[in-house]
Amino acid sequence: YMRFKSKEEAQASHIDNYRSDGVLKQYGNPYQSHYNRIRYFVDQVPESSKVLDVGCNGGSLGVHLLSKDCHVNGIDLVDNLVEKAKRRGIYAEQGEAEDLSRYKSDFFDVVMCGEVLEHLYDPFPAVKEAYRVLKPGGKYIITVPHPSSFMCEEKLGDYHHQNFTLEILNTLIYSCFKKDKATIVEIPYIDHFCISEGIKPIGLDSENNHIFPPQWVGITAVKEKE
Repeated sequence: YMRFKSKEEAQASHIDNYRSDGVLKQYGNPYQSHYNRIRYFVDQVPESSKVLDVGCNGGSLGVHLLSKDCHVNGIDLVDNLVEKAKRRGIYAEQGEAEDLSRYKSDFFDVVMCGEVLEHLYDPFPAVKEAYRVLKPGGKYIITVPHPSSFMCEEKLGDYHHQNFTLEILNTLIYSCFKKDKATIVEIPYIDHFCISEGIKPIGLDSENNHIFPPQWVGITAVKEKE
């Protein structure tokens, strides 16, 4: 099932309605439910990297990289969020994930794309553009809702165009990146949140800690060096 009939409709819905500011929601706080997802990005970005945050929001990912001496560019459809990101130290511009032509090829050490692809009418151009602007050896880091997550249970999330199966995600990523250059992980909400919400664990790890159901798929793909 897909929500929108065109790219223009998908973008208009997002621009007209989306005002969720991840910084105000305290993404990155260890007791906020999304903490594991934010750390998935931040922990993989080397110090002093040139980073492009596609769908930068108000800087919800980028602000955590400033303490790592990273230069963070951002792009987002929503002008209000772009202005917030600028005030928080991100070199943000209004624009779309599918067209990164303002940026040079082989330029960024890292391209981040957190909770964006599921909003796009056609996510393939966004993946292709991310690959283009990455340096050889650079990382493309994404998250999307996990197919079995609460966000995908017989519905679409707010302003999402589609839910992805793992097969579709593989097809998207491997259309540009080599299979042996990509790593896929499952990311749950933090344990404290799962316990407080009564979310049942699905197993135990090797140290007998509870494993909770995944809410996101995280993919890190490395652009092959020539």
